[in-house]
Amino acid sequence: MQAPTHILAGMIIKRAFDWRGYRFFSVFFTVVTALLFHGIFDKLGRSVYAPAHAEFTDPFWLIYHIAVWLLSLVMLYMYWGEYKLGIIFSLLPDLDWVVLGISNMFGKELIFYKEPILHNCLNYFMDNVIPFSYLNQLPDLRTNPFACIWEILLFGLLMLIFKMQLSRRRNIHF
Repeated sequence: MQAPTHILAGMIIKRAFDWRGYRFFSVFFTVVTALLFHGIFDKLGRSVYAPAHAEFTDPFWLIYHIAVWLLSLVMLYMYWGEYKLGIIFSLLPDLDWVVLGISNMFGKELIFYKEPILHNCLNYFMDNVIPFSYLNQLPDLRTNPFACIWEILLFGLLMLIFKMQLSRRRNIHF
């Protein structure tokens, strides 16, 4: 999945676990849930448009990724202040790709970071926990440009959930 989907999921998670009286539990559940959903979305990512290598000669790839980066920057600018904890931990596993990409770009190999450590840990968990292991059976559509429709639909659903969270009254206590 692309960054805007992870960012929006992190915002929803942060809002869902925003318990002012129970700060420790709020932070704990936000962190664990954001990491878990990153793993789930990455498994769902087999069925969305996400080629393994950059294709700068493909106009669709270029336009799609410019739009994704712009949307990511706009979302970070607009929502960072209130939702930073959820956003950080929903994007944290992608730090693997940043570190590996920068080290490859400069031709340097980090002794301690040769593989995507965070993704490998998440994948190990997802592959060995029964309900999540079935996500490996999804079709591999990562090179099909029409598969971006699935991510757009998921993003729309997450946006609907976020809007519903915003409209919910917060002053009702049971």
